[in-house]
Amino acid sequence: MLYIMTIFFIIIAYLQIKRLVQAKLKRELIVYIVIMAIAVFYSWGILLNWNLFRPGSIISRIYQPISNYIFIQTEK
Repeated sequence: MLYIMTIFFIIIAYLQIKRLVQAKLKRELIVYIVIMAIAVFYSWGILLNWNLFRPGSIISRIYQPISNYIFIQTEK
């Protein structure tokens, strides 16, 4: 399964990178490569049962104090 997924990502990346290079969109190319690398890393992590950092935990840590403040204020 890992090989199939990797080949799938390579095909998608090839098609997208080819289009971005032809259009000379360097910033978009860099952003695409970074996002695709993160996607590949997390996909491999899921398949290989790695203990990965969850992006949702950052969002929860940021918004939890705000949520507590809002709901504590409304209860009084």
